Amino acid sequence: MERDGDTLLASSIVSPDDRTIRSARKLAEFFGDLPPADVSVGEIERDGLCAMLRARVPLCYFLRFLLDEFSSENLFFYLEIEQYESFPFTTDRERRAAANDIYRMYLSQDSQLEVNLTER
Repeated sequence: MERDGDTLLASSIVSPDDRTIRSARKLAEFFGDLPPADVSVGEIERDGLCAMLRARVPLCYFLRFLLDEFSSENLFFYLEIEQYESFPFTTDRERRAAANDIYRMYLSQDSQLEVNLTER
């Protein structure tokens, strides 16, 4: 269904179970088949946040911290953008639909996972 050039996707209305499956799939795609369980402190000091995001244990601790700070949406947004940028879209329409999904999920004012961005 099209409206004003924007594609409305039936997938934007999904159940919590579907979201859990999609989130698990995104994490699997981000980590690959066998993600490392941990990284050394030296790797984190050298590579910073990127090193933490490559391994399950530091990522879990970081996510826990973000949940305590009520800002986990920032990590989810980052991971979503990383996946978007590396995904081999076959058509512009497919790319726009994915971008619209990201906008609705993280950037629209009525989103439950709205990230805080400064206006410029």
